[in-house]
Amino acid sequence: MRKTQTTKDFQVAILMDDVVEAKAVSDSLREIGIFAHYYQELDDLWVSLNTYTPDLCIVDVTKMSQGTLLFKNHAKVKSHSLKFCFYYKDETKFLMNSCFGLNHYGFVRAELDLLDQLKCILRRRNEELRLIEQNETMEGRIERLKLRGQRLTDSQELNDTQIKHNNEALGLTQRFGRVNSIEDFEQRLITVFSQWVPCLDFGVYKLNSTHQKLVSPKKRISTYRTLPDLWLTSPCENGIEDYAAEMAFDVCYGLIDGKLVALRIEGINDGPDMLLIAHFDEEQTKHIDWSIIENKLSSEYRRAYANHLRKDERAGHKDSIFSTLQAMDDVSFHKADSNYRYAMVDFSHLVNMIKQRSGNRFYWQAFANEFENELLSFLSGETRISTYGAEYFVVAIDKTYIEADYHKLKAFVEDFQFWRYFEDSTLVVASDLAPTVKFLAPSSVNLIRQAHDETSDFMQMPQNPIRERQIEV
Repeated sequence: MRKTQTTKDFQVAILMDDVVEAKAVSDSLREIGIFAHYYQELDDLWVSLNTYTPDLCIVDVTKMSQGTLLFKNHAKVKSHSLKFCFYYKDETKFLMNSCFGLNHYGFVRAELDLLDQLKCILRRRNEELRLIEQNETMEGRIERLKLRGQRLTDSQELNDTQIKHNNEALGLTQRFGRVNSIEDFEQRLITVFSQWVPCLDFGVYKLNSTHQKLVSPKKRISTYRTLPDLWLTSPCENGIEDYAAEMAFDVCYGLIDGKLVALRIEGINDGPDMLLIAHFDEEQTKHIDWSIIENKLSSEYRRAYANHLRKDERAGHKDSIFSTLQAMDDVSFHKADSNYRYAMVDFSHLVNMIKQRSGNRFYWQAFANEFENELLSFLSGETRISTYGAEYFVVAIDKTYIEADYHKLKAFVEDFQFWRYFEDSTLVVASDLAPTVKFLAPSSVNLIRQAHDETSDFMQMPQNPIRERQIEV
């Protein structure tokens, strides 16, 4: 007997009418270590077969029927799940014709040596069981191989998808190209992502020059959103800190629908200098390695930032008040050709408020830096700024853009939130801080007179561009 089908668990059922003959068969089985279950009536075996299936059933040809029960009609006989052989002797061999048509394992004759006959049948049945178990083992192995093959196929498809998506990310970085300034970087960043099909909606936050506020570049492009400015509880001197990034996310969740992804654009600080927060098509981007895009963007940003450090743009637009007075007198006295027209921003109301509310600290440096930098980025032409005391900013506007930039200057001043720079802004009424913008004739004496004589009539810029030029001369 095979090891896996030991004699201990090899089950044999005997259906015989004669107990003595059944004992002879049982004794022969016992010699090879098999213990059989004995049934004397067909109905007893019938019921037992409904609960278990023996490995072999030895049926006396005299017990093929009982009343209305026919052995051949049992469900397990019909389905061939029951394996059986027949027992007969000379006086009952005429009943063997009832066995015809049944798929059996042979006959056991009572007059011959029972042990040898049973060994022959059991050997056949045992080999069959071994093959069945081997088939089951092979089927299990085949199933495991199929599962492994399916996993390999799925893994290959996933790898192909990842390669495809990463190639798309590489294509995006290649389209980004090279930029030489931070302004060009911001413009290219917004343009490239607005044209990238998987990018459905996005916005950009960056730190302003004082590191006290998150601002969003103002652009009008289909999928780009200009996000609201966020004032920070403390300056982010080392890049955008985690709390500031969380504030940005909170705002974007209310403005941009869908699952958000943040791309960190890093410069020389520990935290990012810019955040691109976007909703991407998940099916097209779920396998993208975002670090590829982040590394490219950060690399280009660092190069643009290095160029920025090599030239002090702010210094290039800032003049001393004496240089401004000299340039104005060159025009006034010598009719020198000038590329600029001059306007004065009067902060007298703001300074008076600061003097009246001396206990409410005003952050001068933050105010001056932000006002100048934002104004320079707001105007179109080449602009220069100088200051006359704490009350006056003199803005030299490129005459090529005089009409548009003068209106831009006035709009900018009207919208600028001066009250933000007071330590306690709740005690300040914005209308009390309203500065005025005045157009200046090019003369140092005129500038000084307008600055010191508060009762004089300030020259306002006329609505008619032709009359404006007459006043300037």
